[in-house]
Amino acid sequence: MSRHGTVDRTFAFLITAAGSGTRMGGGEKKEFRTINGKPVLLLTLENFINTGLFSFGTVTCKPGTQDEVKKLLAPLFTGNNCRGCSVIFCDGGAERQQSVYLGLQFLSANFPGKLDNSSVLIHDGARPWADGALISRVVQGCRSHQACAPIIPSIDAMKEVNADGIITGHLPRKETVQVQTPQGFAFNEILAAHSRAAADGRHYIDDTEIFSRYEGDVYTVEGSTSNRKITYASDLEI
Repeated sequence: MSRHGTVDRTFAFLITAAGSGTRMGGGEKKEFRTINGKPVLLLTLENFINTGLFSFGTVTCKPGTQDEVKKLLAPLFTGNNCRGCSVIFCDGGAERQQSVYLGLQFLSANFPGKLDNSSVLIHDGARPWADGALISRVVQGCRSHQACAPIIPSIDAMKEVNADGIITGHLPRKETVQVQTPQGFAFNEILAAHSRAAADGRHYIDDTEIFSRYEGDVYTVEGSTSNRKITYASDLEI
């Protein structure tokens, strides 16, 4: 158990939707496309709001798209659909790592002093199938630890490949997992870790790598095979 013990914490979320989605091909951003008539980003955000676990949240947007994003999410801001959660929007960066750092800074600036005893769940806007049970598992993990992330077993054989496309390493399947989002972190610690990562000039694969490098251990909880990320147009057809 971490130094946080089981102390009760408030929770925030940070949903990234600023990417260009180049692997999706041309046309509309993947977060703006629809599944059963609902925009992907709306489905993603509803999953968090409907848990009733969050006090604050932000959505990072591609610069120039905030009005469009707010219009897509308008159904959440009628009546009490947000369940008392304050949701704000900010411009993201050219890459996800930069967007997360900007989002963390934005939350800190807009809710001064309210995030000192908080954890934040960072999630991909293009993962609309992270259900309430999965989100709750990550929240519970954050009550005991500074950081946790959902994982599922690796199905494919995992290899290391060099710049020439030659396989150079064969990773034991039992020692590898697939990590998903939302990934949860103590707020001040992940903000500090991102600040140091922004200064070191390195590119990190995800937030768990940044936290592991600069703050400490990342624990794991059970993920979900349904929690897919939309990357290609064909992912919307599944």
